[in-house]
Amino acid sequence: MFRVYDQKQTFLLPPSLDDFLEESHPARMINDLVDRLDIQALEDRYGLMGQPAFHPRMMLKVTLYGFTVGIFSSRKLQRACQENLAFKYLAGMATPAFKTFIEFRRRHREDMKAVFVQTVKLARELGMAKLGAVALDGCKIAADTSKHKAMSYGRMLEEEKKLKAEIEGLLKQAETVDESEDAEHGPGDDGYRLSDELDRREKRLAKIEEAKKALEEREQRDNPGKPIDAKKQISFADHDARCHSKKSDGTEYVYNAQAAVDMDSQVIVENHIEESVADANAAKPALENMKQDLGVVPDKLVADAGYGNKNTLEACQGHEVTPICATMREGKDGGTSTKLDEFGYDRAQDKFTCPHGQVFEFDHELANDGKRVYRSSTVMGCGCSDYANRDGRGVVAALPGHFAKRELRRIMEESGHREVYRRRKCTVEPVFGQIQVGMGFRRFFYRGRENAGGEWNLVCAAFNIKKVARLATNAGGWVAIRARSEGTASCRGFFIRWGTQLVLLRDQVAALAAQIAPMPQPA
Repeated sequence: MFRVYDQKQTFLLPPSLDDFLEESHPARMINDLVDRLDIQALEDRYGLMGQPAFHPRMMLKVTLYGFTVGIFSSRKLQRACQENLAFKYLAGMATPAFKTFIEFRRRHREDMKAVFVQTVKLARELGMAKLGAVALDGCKIAADTSKHKAMSYGRMLEEEKKLKAEIEGLLKQAETVDESEDAEHGPGDDGYRLSDELDRREKRLAKIEEAKKALEEREQRDNPGKPIDAKKQISFADHDARCHSKKSDGTEYVYNAQAAVDMDSQVIVENHIEESVADANAAKPALENMKQDLGVVPDKLVADAGYGNKNTLEACQGHEVTPICATMREGKDGGTSTKLDEFGYDRAQDKFTCPHGQVFEFDHELANDGKRVYRSSTVMGCGCSDYANRDGRGVVAALPGHFAKRELRRIMEESGHREVYRRRKCTVEPVFGQIQVGMGFRRFFYRGRENAGGEWNLVCAAFNIKKVARLATNAGGWVAIRARSEGTASCRGFFIRWGTQLVLLRDQVAALAAQIAPMPQPA
């Protein structure tokens, strides 16, 4: 006994897209959430002239759902719209070509920031992402370039000098050959052209000079007034990517993708691409973006030791945010970087006390680097000072960053802050794991910091949509969300209701047909 199998069976009534997927399918949730986003910024980029374009809401649904299930390639998105029921449902049976997806992402590269912000606002509207405590961290994601397509600054200087000498030699050789050929063929006959070797060297020299100029501009921004280290490298394919070395992974070119995560819901509330592989300056743009995009900043900013510096403290103080930030790596808190870390410090009287009880009072401040110099009030009886004057009094010096770290350590020891910091590793770090392993986003597909930033916005928006859908489902509030979503789109709700009635009618007709006995054939 087998079930009926007939590939040519026709539908009694036209099928409805709503019948393609079960009610709890993730594509339905993403569909309803995207319907609630304000995408006016995307729609404004289209005019009334030319061939009608695919609706940006449909393209956004397909792209975001593709990112959530690990499909980032435009060609794979095209195939999914042709073969996958979930994509057919989101696309409304449309089958955009892969070039359409490429053009959509290129045209709306700058708008992806607005799409990401809309996902955060949606999460806040649903009672998530309250911004009580936000954890900030960075992840090194591979750039679309190879370490073999790069060169150090010192090597570029050598190659530039070498190529210029070779080109000059080839040009002199060409002149000699030209003279001999003019004598042989006559001045009007083209008997010689520039060799391929000369052309290849000129092109290579142009690439090296372009990369060298980009590296010099970058180092001028990062380290103004300082000489460029000969070991500094730059990629020929992507000048904005940064070289990052790690013992376990070796050397590769990456972008430092930053994400600020709400510690209660794990919703990403801010993201950006940091210019450096270090996280030291990332707190300020993160807080500024939250203030500009959401109109609010968190009560607490939680970060690891990579952010534990003066820049983070000043950025938090400027926005009235409490920084809960480590100053040394976890597991290494027992060590100290300088003798001064073991000293006690009295903020009110601005003086240090060494472990042996010797007091160092403020003497003067250096104008060039802001270093503050302290001298002991009596002759030193211990070796705690940096050096001693002729009169036997000891001297210690403290950089501005030292006082910032002391303040961060003081804040960390306040009631409840240690417990908040311990939650950091189980809130923000799993987000990067879910993006890289769960969603499969391990490298950028576009080159340049602006393009990579647009792609990172899209990845974070897809993550937020997936996270909000999961949280709403677990909380049992998805029915209310769907009802509000359908209420905002009356036309869509109309077809859904009629599609359901058609299904019921089809079932009734089938049941009635089964009850009718076949008519007897005449003899």
